[in-house]
Amino acid sequence: MARFLLERVNGIILGPREEHTWESRAAFNPGTVRSDQHIHMLYRAVEGDNFSTIGYARLDRRGRVLERHDEPVISRTLPQESRGCEDPRIVAFEDRYFIFYSGFDGEEVRIIMAETRDFRQYRKMGQVGPDTWDKDAMLFPGRVDGKVAFMHRIEPNIQVALFEDLDHFLEPEPEYWTDHLAKLDEHTVLYGEQAWESEKIGAGPPPFLTDAGWILIYHGVDRRLTYRAGAVLLDERNPYKVIARLPYPILEPEREYERIGDVNNVVFPQGTAIFDDDLLVFYGGADKVVGLAMGKVSRLIDALWKHRL
Repeated sequence: MARFLLERVNGIILGPREEHTWESRAAFNPGTVRSDQHIHMLYRAVEGDNFSTIGYARLDRRGRVLERHDEPVISRTLPQESRGCEDPRIVAFEDRYFIFYSGFDGEEVRIIMAETRDFRQYRKMGQVGPDTWDKDAMLFPGRVDGKVAFMHRIEPNIQVALFEDLDHFLEPEPEYWTDHLAKLDEHTVLYGEQAWESEKIGAGPPPFLTDAGWILIYHGVDRRLTYRAGAVLLDERNPYKVIARLPYPILEPEREYERIGDVNNVVFPQGTAIFDDDLLVFYGGADKVVGLAMGKVSRLIDALWKHRL
């Protein structure tokens, strides 16, 4: 049975720039969203002793950089992010773009949310989600059976929390997250099943909706701490229902810029863009650079159906 594998395009498409201190060490883990024929990208930029901010670039549908800002667009201003604004995901939700990233204060990680309408002006909305070590978070880019769905990762698995609307998500009742954490297994969507994802898993880019359901590309980590990318299909109306799941990775570290960097042996998918049937997956390579891999949405769906649960 032929496997669905993403094919790399253009090698390194974005990397650190020595002339800018704030992104002189690394530029990787990009969140992306399509807007007309272009792609907005927010990426993690690292300086010095692993201090992070978030940079911006605009690309065409072939992954070529058309514009790249000389200054970060999101900087460390909150106590929760005093050491880093890390790993942004972008979600187009109703009339705005929401940005979810990891705020690191040197000891703990929390999820921080920001918004923009034009990728020129940004507004931080503060910490969201449970007040505990949490990563790989985002909203589904559309309501799920009328509800707002929040995906996040409390190690080692992936969870979903549901809300009546955006206001409920931003200001849940005081006991909401306490109850969520107390019943974490009930809110867990995915567990690591295969050897290549046995250490932990986490969501990659925001899920995207197809006629078959929500496709989630995620990362899996094995016992040797190698990061690979996998794919799963979730029910359109019930995000806790896994319809199909590939037992093998669709992308793994093979090229030098994926095997050697600040953290070796890492492909970390974090952004997508879809043009017709073309699926573009943007990923971080070895915590150093940005890479691009592509595949056909229809072929991915066909592959998932062959592994229906």
